Formats: sequence, structure tokens, C-alpha cells
Amino acid sequence: MADYDVIVVGGGISGLMSAMTLSKHGKKVLVLEKHSYVGGNCNSYDVNGFQVDTGVHAITHLRVGPLRRLIDTYFDYTPMFLDHGAYHVRTPNGLSKIPSNLKEFATFDVLPKMDRLLLSQSITKAFTQSTLGSDLSNQSVYDYLPGGLSEDSLDFINAMCYSLSGKSMYETSVHRVLAGSGYMRDSVPEKFLEDEDIAKSYMALLANHLTVSQLKGHLSILSRLGNNDIGYSQAYPRKGLKAFFECSFIFHE
Repeated sequence: MADYDVIVVGGGISGLMSAMTLSKHGKKVLVLEKHSYVGGNCNSYDVNGFQVDTGVHAITHLRVGPLRRLIDTYFDYTPMFLDHGAYHVRTPNGLSKIPSNLKEFATFDVLPKMDRLLLSQSITKAFTQSTLGSDLSNQSVYDYLPGGLSEDSLDFINAMCYSLSGKSMYETSVHRVLAGSGYMRDSVPEKFLEDEDIAKSYMALLANHLTVSQLKGHLSILSRLGNNDIGYSQAYPRKGLKAFFECSFIFHE
């Protein structure tokens, strides 16, 4: 053990990428994994000649942000990513595209018209609050929902929460839904430790008067209510999830 600078416990995707980053900075790293394989829940295996992936169904924030910077800075080669495309829900009437913004939500006739109106108001409220600095990471989706929604709408929302977080609407936060839906993007800036403004909430900025550039930035973010694309910066690695974690590990065994 004394021969290593760092010991990483767990050979999942986070452990492997941490080990890769440290090794690129000249550290001698030992990765401890109790299983006979690495990758954790980001993996691929064969079933009767078919490849099956475990873990995430899409990798997000691939245009800019922390993950993009890790790939560009430390990967010896970059896996080929395929656009994820739109999400769909199956109903008795066939497949319906899951809406990405308020315009699409208004015509999403899988849900009752009144429920769509109520939910549109809640989405607008949550997105505006989050943009202006409110922390919704501890606010559950269920507690944030308006009253009077039909059981069909509640079932749909619950299913979406499981899709985004693996948890029910009672346990999934409003922030997770906004981030997973593409409304909130790349929340960690490149130099967040050096940026004094990061320590200030948007509400503090408002109290001190917004500059023209800050105001334009807020308006640009709020415009996503009408033009957001849930597939923005989401993709899936060609050859499956194993192709992604191999890029962060294969050259650093």
C-alpha cells in the first residue's frame, strides 16, 4: 500500500474516472474492487448473443460541463456517441412523444387538458425559481405538485420520476426533474472555485441590480420554457456502456 499515492475504493465509473484523472497527474493509484469485473452499474454483458447494458439509458451534459471537460482533457480516445433522440410513452393509442417544452406539453393529449394547464404553471414556477437561485434539490416532486390532478397524471409523473432518478415522485427532487429534462444544464462551471459570483445566489444578484449581460443570460435560460429539447446534449456510446468506461480505464490498469 505504501507504493501508492492514492487508493480508490470501488471500480465503478466514478472510481475509474477518479483513478484515471489522478494518474494523469502523475499519481500512482490503486483501485480496489470486490467484484471480478469493473464498471459497476455502468456495464455491458451478453445474453444469448445479444448485448445488454446496465445502468444509465443516456449520458447527459455531453456538449459542455464537467463530463465533457474530463473526456477532452484525460481520455486517450473518445468513444463515438449516438444521439439519443426523443423519448416516447406507450399508450393504448400508440406511441406519443414525451414533451420537451411548454409548447409541446400543451398538445400532449395523453393527459387531461386541465392537468396540462396546472402542470405547465408548476413547471414555469419551478424553472423560474431555480433560475433565480432557489434550491429545489430538497423539494420532492409530489410536494410541489398542484392539487386536483387526475390519477392518470399522477401515474404519469411518477413513471417519469422513476425514469429520471430511479425513485418515486415522493423521493425525486424538483431539481432532478429540471436537470434531467434539460431545463437546467451544466450547473458546474469550469472555474467555480475562482469565480466569486458563484458564491452569490441569483437572488443576491437581483438585489444588487442585474447588469445587461446578466439579464440577457437569465432571459436566455427562461426561453427554454418554450424551446427546450430534452435530447439536448444527451447521447449513448456506440458499442454500449462498456465502451465508455473502457475509455477511462483501459490505458491505466
